[in-house]
Amino acid sequence: MVERIFNDPLAWGILGIFGVLAFALSLIFKDDFDTDTSMGGALLRGLEGLVLSALGALLARSLISFLLGWANDSEVAGFVVGWGFFLIPGIVDTIVYIIQFLTGAHGHPLLSTPQNLLMYATAVGGMSGMVSGLWRIYRWDGLGWIAFPLDVTWALAGNTVGCLLHFVNFLGFRLSRLLGDGTWGMHASEIRKNAHRYEKKSFGLKPDYAFTQGAVMSNLKDGPRDDLYRHEKTHVWQNRCFGPMYTLTYVGWMAAWIIPSFFAATIKIGFTNIFRGAQDWCYFNNPWETWAYNVQGCPERTNIEGVTEDDKKLIWPPKWVIAWSIPFFLAATALAVLVVNSVWVDSGMNAVATQAHAGAQKPKSQPQSKPHGAPPPAKHH
Repeated sequence: MVERIFNDPLAWGILGIFGVLAFALSLIFKDDFDTDTSMGGALLRGLEGLVLSALGALLARSLISFLLGWANDSEVAGFVVGWGFFLIPGIVDTIVYIIQFLTGAHGHPLLSTPQNLLMYATAVGGMSGMVSGLWRIYRWDGLGWIAFPLDVTWALAGNTVGCLLHFVNFLGFRLSRLLGDGTWGMHASEIRKNAHRYEKKSFGLKPDYAFTQGAVMSNLKDGPRDDLYRHEKTHVWQNRCFGPMYTLTYVGWMAAWIIPSFFAATIKIGFTNIFRGAQDWCYFNNPWETWAYNVQGCPERTNIEGVTEDDKKLIWPPKWVIAWSIPFFLAATALAVLVVNSVWVDSGMNAVATQAHAGAQKPKSQPQSKPHGAPPPAKHH
């Protein structure tokens, strides 16, 4: 379990690529990062990117290797880790399992194998650390010492999608420089805020809404002193504090309320506006969003730009959100405890019991006995 953290040539190759990229990007695009455009500043950015890339990959690989090894690299452990810490492998393999079940086929997971999960950990931890070092986001005289290790371990699921946001925004920014006004996908210039911010006209699910995944806040024009910035920064720390529970319960809330929201919208505002119900019940009524809007200063969520009179009929008051959140999170916590107990606690106890049984079955060495009738040894005087 420990050896595979280090004894993987492919992982070292990935880290080598990130190390080269850290210095190459910092030097080639030294005018695009922050206010320090000097050669010395570029070299320091590259060095920070290199160090954080190596540490991020090592921490991520260590956590995933430990979790898989504790469960004896079982398929179910890989499936759970794929969901909880990377999300995308869990979604893909869920579809694979459903297809196998419907077709009567029996196979193996496509993405959530131990080898693949360790590669994802290397890639996400390494890329997250590299980009964060290049943009110098972590405040090392404050919470950066907590934010960085959390981002590459407990908060891997959000930062997996966050790495995709980095890639899309970086590619869009370079294309915007070539073909447009050079503002799409632009990263904000502030440093040491413990989070990334891509300014307005970057990737978002809706034009007027910010989109935060992991430590990456995208499509956010508001700076650190603004209300919306505090909202999105709340999501960054929700992901760091609650890790897989944040990601999975956010998705779980949407899955639980999507169908009821269609009926509610039909009753309240008419069938033609059915999809507004999904937005209001799955997003505005989501407990994680209600929390963030409260930090923003909009606890009722009905005075936000873009909210219509129809939306106001479907957005719950905070006390309703709390009332529905209690049974939801109790059920989610019970399910999490059941999964952890089944995958890790029971498997660990079974492994100990197996070792003890094997030790008990091992034949004991018998003391050598003298052959019957052998004369006593002669005495010499």
